[in-house]
Amino acid sequence: MKRGRAADAAREARHATGMTQQQLSFEIYESRESVSHQENGRYRVQPNVSKYFAEKHNNPWVAMEAAAEYTGWGPVKLDGEVVDLHRASVAMKTKEELMEALQAIESVCVANHPRSIREFDKHHLEEAIMQAIDAIVALTQYVAVICVDYGFSWLKMWQQHRAKLKAKGFIKR
Repeated sequence: MKRGRAADAAREARHATGMTQQQLSFEIYESRESVSHQENGRYRVQPNVSKYFAEKHNNPWVAMEAAAEYTGWGPVKLDGEVVDLHRASVAMKTKEELMEALQAIESVCVANHPRSIREFDKHHLEEAIMQAIDAIVALTQYVAVICVDYGFSWLKMWQQHRAKLKAKGFIKR
């Protein structure tokens, strides 16, 4: 199995805490070899490792990368050479992406039945979907960066959000 982004994120997260693989293994109740295999890509990064870094070290990146590897889709930490993850830059880029998504969504009519959509309109709808995905990725980066930089618990923010959805009747449990 090829080492993926989640393995790199797990190794970086462990290094950021100053722990050895052995110390992490005691924390998550796994062998040091298991930690090594996950960090080297022999095994996928396990949910308990992702959860550990999110809960104990407010590091959302391991879980984000692992979820994307498991599902094959979803946001990942932007880490390219042209990315600036400073909170002000992330906030500005998020606003830009949201505006573009709103404009794209407003430009398409989805009131008509999907079978009646013209090819021209289908192209516009696909563009609106791409702009919405750009906004989702930007928002995810924003929430993660702000939580980490300002010390808000990534996990608690999502728990509060889920409780709000449940209280409003949008989800059952």
